[in-house]
Amino acid sequence: MTSFHEIAGMPSIVGAIDCTHVNLYGATLGDEEYIYVNRKGQHSINVQLICNAKFLITNVVSRWPGSTHDSRILRRSAISQRFERRELRGILLGDSGYKLEPWLLTPVRVPQNEADQAYNRAHCKTRVLIEQLNGQIKSKFRCLNGQGISMVPERAGRIIIACCILHNLSKQMNEPEDNHDIDIEEVDQPAVQEANNPAGLAMRQNIIQTYFT
Repeated sequence: MTSFHEIAGMPSIVGAIDCTHVNLYGATLGDEEYIYVNRKGQHSINVQLICNAKFLITNVVSRWPGSTHDSRILRRSAISQRFERRELRGILLGDSGYKLEPWLLTPVRVPQNEADQAYNRAHCKTRVLIEQLNGQIKSKFRCLNGQGISMVPERAGRIIIACCILHNLSKQMNEPEDNHDIDIEEVDQPAVQEANNPAGLAMRQNIIQTYFT
């Protein structure tokens, strides 16, 4: 939480969440081939990643077909259920394709004042770490980039998890990393927005009034 707060003043943040697609090239998909087609018309696995402020991956889900929306992956994941049961403390940062929850903050879609805009700037500056992480891991492990993995989805998912573990080990060993800075204005904005949780709206408004007014 302290490390995230130092970036742009966002309080109680324990992770940034996003999904990234890993293509399946020449993989045997059988009768379920169509569900692996993502919005770019490619076959892929949609991989959910959560990172901390030091670019360490704290959670990975790598089993959902490419057509699956990011928010559904989160809803069906163990990490979501643990937050709902209040087994985990703190807040995640996600883009506006996710449902606003007391434990997951999204940007204000239509800022009404300077406080909303200040919150959005801080949110974007902090959440961009997960976008940078996606660039780092795909640069380090080229099987996650380009044409992707030429294996059945189950095995491809295990390879993705192995890459995440190796990524964390490389970070802990302080191996050199190429810079993968992303212009926050160029980060893709989701086409679909989940309905917000009233408790999440109240939490976000309280944070805006307390920290960004």
